[in-house]
Amino acid sequence: MPYISVIMPVYNAERFLDCSVGSVLSQTFDDWELICFNDASTDRSIEILNRYASSDKRIRVIDSPVNVKQGGGRNRGLLAAMGEYVMFLDADDRLASHESLATCIRAIKEENADMVLFDYETFRNDGSDPVTVSPLGQEAAELSGDNLRRHITMHPGPIWSAVYKRTLILENGLLFPEGVFYEDNAVALAIQLSASLPAKINASIYSYRTDNTSVTRSRNDYRFFHRINSAVTLKSHLVRLKLYDRWHDEIDFLLLNQYYVHTVYGCIYRFDRLPLKRLKYVLSTIDRLTPGFRNNPYFKSQSIKWKLKLAIHSVFPRLIHSIFMMKNKFSH
Repeated sequence: MPYISVIMPVYNAERFLDCSVGSVLSQTFDDWELICFNDASTDRSIEILNRYASSDKRIRVIDSPVNVKQGGGRNRGLLAAMGEYVMFLDADDRLASHESLATCIRAIKEENADMVLFDYETFRNDGSDPVTVSPLGQEAAELSGDNLRRHITMHPGPIWSAVYKRTLILENGLLFPEGVFYEDNAVALAIQLSASLPAKINASIYSYRTDNTSVTRSRNDYRFFHRINSAVTLKSHLVRLKLYDRWHDEIDFLLLNQYYVHTVYGCIYRFDRLPLKRLKYVLSTIDRLTPGFRNNPYFKSQSIKWKLKLAIHSVFPRLIHSIFMMKNKFSH
């Protein structure tokens, strides 16, 4: 059995696969398997994946005739995985160095950890230098137990910014929502707070590509609003696992940002036509998700400028959107 399973959903990623698969093949730690889930790609992805699998038995390919999105692909990979630990790799990204897996495994053994969080770097193919990103900050490497968990709620990172014990996900019933986007928002924090022995290392393990198109960076894409359901799902998981009551102030502030703040600004600045119905829905339901959020200590601690800006955008979205579109028109 491999020590770690790397799970990689693939959809029309033919131009990235040599980079992503190659980064796993180049690892100095060799007790791994790479599970590639071909999500009904219409390009040459399956041909490329099969070629890699035929040359290295550690690479396994699952070919789906039906597109189930990133969440479905990760779930199929999790259920097929044989490794004690798992990590997630997007098909257009890569592991940051030849030592990425070795560094994580060393930390797992030294800390007896069931989750190891790490830094990552962003990269582009234009020759610019990678930029290191540390969502938790360097100081988090000195934290453990509840101190680290509280820090995670305030500085959440992507699902792929950690290595997890596979049972941590499966035994807590934290598979990803399928057929939607922002699926990681629905489970990432619940998985990370469920770890009984979490650890953080100050090393860039993962490289995140920023010069491609995705829902998180595109305009006029109504899949942006999948984030709303993800926030609701996340809270239900946290309540079910009895994690919500332990850090309810921190979690409510995170949900407030995910469900409310980012959606308000997204409606105004990411759409040519203001999606007013979606915006009104969020504004009318935020008190259900985070009751009394105006009394939340983290909300109250925000600057007057931050709160005033949010209030103005919430009350006058049409006006601000019109001004923004006009400025864009004349600047071009």
